[in-house]
Amino acid sequence: MMPLGIVRVGEIVVQKGFASKEAVDKALTIQKVTKEPILKVLYDTGVITDIQMSQILADQWGYEFVDLLNYPVDKEVLRLTDPEKLNYYGFFLLKKEKGSFYAAISDPTNIEAIDYLRLCLGSSVKIFVTTRAAISQSIEKYYEMETTLKKAEEEAVPGGPEVVEEHEELDLAHLKQLGEDAPVIKIVNNIISQAIVEGASDIHVEPLESSLRIRYRVDGILAEKQSLSKKIQPGVLTRLKIISNMDIAERRLPQDGRISLKFEGRPIDFRVSSLPSIFGEKIVLRILDKTLSIKPIEALGFSEYNMKKFENIITQPYGMILISGPTGSGKTTTLYSCLTRLNSPTKNIITVEDPVEYQLKGINQVQVNDKAGLTFSNSLRSILRQDPNIILIGEIRDKETAQIAIEAALTGHLVFSTIHTNDSASIPTRLIDMGVEPFLVASSLIGATAQRLIRKICLRCKKSYSPPSNVLEHLGFQVEEGLTFYKGEGCDGCNHTGYKGRMAITEILPITSEIQKLIMRNASSKEISLEAKKNGMKTLIDDALTKAAEGLTTLEEVIRVVSTLEVAE
Repeated sequence: MMPLGIVRVGEIVVQKGFASKEAVDKALTIQKVTKEPILKVLYDTGVITDIQMSQILADQWGYEFVDLLNYPVDKEVLRLTDPEKLNYYGFFLLKKEKGSFYAAISDPTNIEAIDYLRLCLGSSVKIFVTTRAAISQSIEKYYEMETTLKKAEEEAVPGGPEVVEEHEELDLAHLKQLGEDAPVIKIVNNIISQAIVEGASDIHVEPLESSLRIRYRVDGILAEKQSLSKKIQPGVLTRLKIISNMDIAERRLPQDGRISLKFEGRPIDFRVSSLPSIFGEKIVLRILDKTLSIKPIEALGFSEYNMKKFENIITQPYGMILISGPTGSGKTTTLYSCLTRLNSPTKNIITVEDPVEYQLKGINQVQVNDKAGLTFSNSLRSILRQDPNIILIGEIRDKETAQIAIEAALTGHLVFSTIHTNDSASIPTRLIDMGVEPFLVASSLIGATAQRLIRKICLRCKKSYSPPSNVLEHLGFQVEEGLTFYKGEGCDGCNHTGYKGRMAITEILPITSEIQKLIMRNASSKEISLEAKKNGMKTLIDDALTKAAEGLTTLEEVIRVVSTLEVAE
């Protein structure tokens, strides 16, 4: 295939919106003097970026552009070549699919590189274009880590401690040395940095019988990323415990720790937990990026109907508002968004949290410290003497905390907190089960909400389709001719999952006089739910199905997230 020429390059630049015709004409004038390729002139003068240059080259030569740094590379094909050849020719192998190899190249005019690829791999090679910088970073990411892993395995002492049983003696000096070896430090740094780059919320480091498994949770879904040798398990686990300020001598009891570090100039905290298992200690790191701005309530995914109900509740002058949902359902994010909305110089807002996940400007935040005796209940008693207008309690865990929160709500304070129940109607009954009197719950509670997080369809690969009628009938949809839903086909932008980002599905239960009467007579959660539905409450399933019908998520995702709940009739 022949290049389309300088004029075509200019047309591509303008058509893609990378630069104006005037900027291209100016570059052409410079090119006449320098005699350099027009793309180089455009890049050197700052008109286009390296990614845009690669996209133009791809169009010019009839190839596809690939975002290599976000592409799920098949590690099996990495052994077919070496980093020296990759650097020399400027390419990177992506995967093998249906007998064809996929390769990304930085310069599609480099016939020598393409010939080398076809000579080594056969004639069936599908070429993509990417940036030289992406190729260099990928070589460093995949091949340097392989070298580091081999070095760590070689330096591991034969017969060294892999799994510590109850009867084994611990050589603490040796264990500490393992955690401070350079290869191990590099491996741990790579595990952490890659998780941040991929937008993971949690890192799972899991000892198995014959390997050390590394998994990331991205958009609520766990996926395996690495399987490390059992030989380097002691060093990796010890390194994580050292930087988390855990006791490396204690391997039989669970521990909690913290890590604070800077990644590309921004501070990131980790909440770390260790748990002894039969093959070693499992360690989970929760990633808390404190630089992420708190989203406004409107950006969380509330439907317009639920948004109006929720705003009406949180703008009340006093009372208790509780949000329920499992761990990782976005409860804290919703609470922070509420406080950000209500924050003003005329209000004194105080929070009691364990831990403080994000710092809120202009709000007084208290970190619970059980070891020092600063518990939720002790903190709340002191806070009530600090003249607060609004109080946020991280979680209502027991009767004592619940009673203090209710006392605050009944004495003119607006109280926000979280509680673990399946739905909003179960919140009043949960408080009563804790030992709180029904009349106190009915008098103090003004809003009970439940939420889950559901994945959004990737906008780059979103396609319409018609699902089977039996699936629609099962979910409560009225089957109509031409009923269209959407799903993601998978692309580089979403790591070929079809999903990108998450939003909340919500269930808002305002405590009306009718609901108060039901609470007073200790009615069941089912009775409360039926009354709420009569008053127009949209359940979690209703909200999820509405979002699927609007093309924001998929029916498969609805089934995954709310499969344990009763399907709407």
